[in-house]
Amino acid sequence: MVVITGLTKNVQKGHLEEIFAPYGRIVAVDLPTFEVCEWAQDAALRPMALTAAGLNKGKAAIQYEDAAEAEKAASHMDGGQLDNAFLKVVVRVVDPVRPC
Repeated sequence: MVVITGLTKNVQKGHLEEIFAPYGRIVAVDLPTFEVCEWAQDAALRPMALTAAGLNKGKAAIQYEDAAEAEKAASHMDGGQLDNAFLKVVVRVVDPVRPC
């Protein structure tokens, strides 16, 4: 898995899939986004909440089929640019899920 930080708010899941696909078979992409929360019920805060709703939080995780693909993606994309922003891309080892 690679973790990407430094994403601009314009980046969508499809952008990441397109850019990171050449390094291997992508199994999953996690791109957390802001949502309208309960605090947005306050009329004074509502414009801020609605502006941020749906935008990504500036980070993502991409799961590749194997670790070598993740290493390749990180080595090529760390420090690269996307939407005029420099990316930080690091490999994270995912522990296998253990049954309870």
